[in-house]
Amino acid sequence: MRVCYCAAVRPIATRTRVVILQHPRESDVPINTARIAELSLSSATLHVGLDFSADSALQAAIHNPEAPPILLYPGAGAKDLAREPPSGPVTLVVVDGTWWQASKLYKLNPFLQKLPCYGLAPAEESRYRIRKEPEAHCLSTIEALEAALSVLEGRPDGLPELLEPFDAMVETQLDFVAQESRPRHRRSAEPRLRPLVAPALSERPESLVVGYGEANAWPYGSGESHPPEVVHWAAVRPATGERFEAYVAPSGPLAPSFETHSRLVAERIQGGEARADFAHRLSAFLRPDDVLASWGFYASELLRAEGVAIPPRLDLRGAAIHALGRRVGQLGDYVTALEAPLRSPWAAGRTGTRLAAMEALVERLRGARRGDFRGRVAPVATSESLE
Repeated sequence: MRVCYCAAVRPIATRTRVVILQHPRESDVPINTARIAELSLSSATLHVGLDFSADSALQAAIHNPEAPPILLYPGAGAKDLAREPPSGPVTLVVVDGTWWQASKLYKLNPFLQKLPCYGLAPAEESRYRIRKEPEAHCLSTIEALEAALSVLEGRPDGLPELLEPFDAMVETQLDFVAQESRPRHRRSAEPRLRPLVAPALSERPESLVVGYGEANAWPYGSGESHPPEVVHWAAVRPATGERFEAYVAPSGPLAPSFETHSRLVAERIQGGEARADFAHRLSAFLRPDDVLASWGFYASELLRAEGVAIPPRLDLRGAAIHALGRRVGQLGDYVTALEAPLRSPWAAGRTGTRLAAMEALVERLRGARRGDFRGRVAPVATSESLE
C-alpha cells in the first residue's frame, strides 16, 4: 500500500480502442505500465499469453470494421504515426514486454505481421527512471500509448492524465528507495544457506507431474503462416509411475526442420490422434490439484491457448538455478552440475530425452537437503517459480 498509485488513476474515454498483448513474464512485474493503461483507458483490454490465435475476444476486437486494427511496433517498413496517421477510428494493438519478449510475441502470432504497422519518433527520453531502457529513444508501454493516442485522438498537447499514475508510481518508488536507504531488491547483509525452492517437489509428491512437449513451429520469415501447436507430449507422475504419451496430428504441414529438431518420424506425427481426443485424454490425466513441472512454459502455454485445462506450473529451470545459486547453461548442464541420476528415456525423440533429464532433476531436488549445493551463497531473485 505504501507504493500504490491507484489514487492517481483517472478514467479516460477515447474513440481509439486499445488492445494490449502482454508476455506472461511481464505480467508478474509489479511496475509494468500496461496495467496502468488498462486501469486508465475505458476502451482498453489487456490479454496475457504467448499465442493469441485462439483468443476469440481478441480476434473479434481486431476484426471490427468500425475500428480497423493497426499495430504499434517498430518493425521493418513501419510508418511514422505522426506523419502518416490513419483516418477515422482504429483499434490500436500494442505488444507489452521487454524488447525480446515483444519480438517473441510478434513472431509467434503471424496475424500481427499482417496488420498495418506504425512506429513513433519520440522527441524526449523516457521518464521510466526505475527501469533501464535498452536505448535512449525507447519508451515504456504507457508512454508509447500516450504518444500514439495524442495523434489518434487529435490532442497535440498529449494526454497528461494518462501519465499521472505512471509519474506517481515512478516518484513513489524513487522516494521509497531514498527513505529506506536501500535498493528496491533487498539483499541480506550476511550470506545464508539457500533453502530449496518449490515445496511442491516434496510436500505433495502424489500431485507432481513432470511433462514436456514438442511443437510444430514454422520458422519466422519462412513465408508460411501456421501457428505453432503441440504435436508430441509426454508426462509422468513420479510418485506412482503413471505415464502419458501422445502423438497429435497437426492442423497443417510439418515445418521443414521438424524431424531433425524433434528426432521424431513425420509419418508417426501425421498419423497421430485428433487434437480433441488428445485434449480429452490429457485433461483426464492431469488433476486440478496437480503441479505440472516442466522446463519453461512454452508447450503448456500453447496447450492452454487451445483450451486444455493446465494446472499450476513449476519451472524446473528456476528451481535448478536457485538450488545451484548460478546459471550453468542448458538442461543437460544442470543435470551434470547437480549430479542428477539420469536414466534411459522411455518416451520417443527429443521429448523423451528432455523428459528423462527433468525426471532426474526432480529426483535430485526432492532428495536434497539444505546446503547440498555449495551451501553458503547470497540469495538472488528468481523468476518463473510456482504460479
